[in-house]
Amino acid sequence: MEIKNKKILIVAAHPDDEVLGCGGTLIKLKKNNKIKILFMTDGVSSRGKRIKEIIQRKKNCLDLMKYLKLPKPLFFNFPDNQMDKVPLLKIVKKIEKILKSFKPEIIFTHYYNCLNVDHQITFKALNTAARPVGKQSIKKILCFEIPSSSEWILGNKSFKPNYYINITGQIEDKIKSLKFYENEIRKFPHSRSIEGVRSFAKFRGLSCGLKYAEGFLLVRNILK
Repeated sequence: MEIKNKKILIVAAHPDDEVLGCGGTLIKLKKNNKIKILFMTDGVSSRGKRIKEIIQRKKNCLDLMKYLKLPKPLFFNFPDNQMDKVPLLKIVKKIEKILKSFKPEIIFTHYYNCLNVDHQITFKALNTAARPVGKQSIKKILCFEIPSSSEWILGNKSFKPNYYINITGQIEDKIKSLKFYENEIRKFPHSRSIEGVRSFAKFRGLSCGLKYAEGFLLVRNILK
């Protein structure tokens, strides 16, 4: 089913998660839908007081949005890799304001059992903010996977997608987009390498009979 004329919100913990998790889908849907992106943290400050790196990461993100012709994203600036130290209610209320003003119909966000604590808290806060009460606009919530985080979960909590989007025509643009975050790219065989990201897309494609795909976990789907 084609996704068209929808308001789509992407809620990501760190700048680069939007590309790693749903970059191909983002590129595929941006032409015919209204997209807003929200980042919880700067993705850098947990590594120490690296002001230049924090500024550079944000600049890379803004350059990417300009390249993709997308609106300027929102930055909440919660503490990187320490979102578990922030009162959940504080995070929920900030997300609720965005949901109330933007009124998204589709949300893409992190997998709730991801290894990274910011990913976990992002989902938990979003799930609370998006609870189905009152005049709720949200019809679909999809969790994406992040290479070097989602696949490192052991046992029965591993990411198991049940929803796929064909990105065969967008895989090269996804790779180009990832290169905007050059400091976050690792060397192969790290899963956050260029080869790793391409392999993920190829593997998800093989799972559903496509050349390249992004896999998601559907956690809400309301049909009217």
